[in-house]
Amino acid sequence: MAAVLVAVIIVTGAAVRLTGSGLGCPSWPNCSPGRLTPHSATSYHAMVEFVNRTFTGAVSIGVIAAVLGSLLRSPRRRDLTWLSVGLVGGVIGQIVLGGITVLTDLNPFAVMGHFILSMLLLADAVVLVRRAGQPDGAARRPFGSDLERRTAVLQFVLACAVVVTGAVVTNAGPHAGDRSARRFDVAL
Repeated sequence: MAAVLVAVIIVTGAAVRLTGSGLGCPSWPNCSPGRLTPHSATSYHAMVEFVNRTFTGAVSIGVIAAVLGSLLRSPRRRDLTWLSVGLVGGVIGQIVLGGITVLTDLNPFAVMGHFILSMLLLADAVVLVRRAGQPDGAARRPFGSDLERRTAVLQFVLACAVVVTGAVVTNAGPHAGDRSARRFDVAL
């Protein structure tokens, strides 16, 4: 459940950027000064941003369920416990980094960090799901041969390069989250 919710919030975060709603809620943690909710229900950008922020609650519930599941299962497995606790750290980091992103008026480095942390959080959740499906005491060796291991490492490195490069491109282009948001001064 946590993995699906993390994936969904990444999509809602993308909707915030693509619709230019990144500063739809101009303050943090409230949406508008003195109000948790948008000042006006008619503000499209505020509602898009507010829905994304609100969905963090659903993600938090999913993460709590993952932690409880890892702690209450018998026998308890250390790998599952650590992976679920990693989700807690990731969500807390996302909340703080999301606040920094808004308070710095969508600083491109903050926006990139927020997205990259989302990818790490999703990776943690996917590994947790995969490992939870393995029998207790199963060998945790994910690859058979040296070639398979090297290929996996290469794929991981290339995927990281694509994610970071994509984040830079997005922060240099028209979808920085708001018309007035600062962008990287890179001609791509």
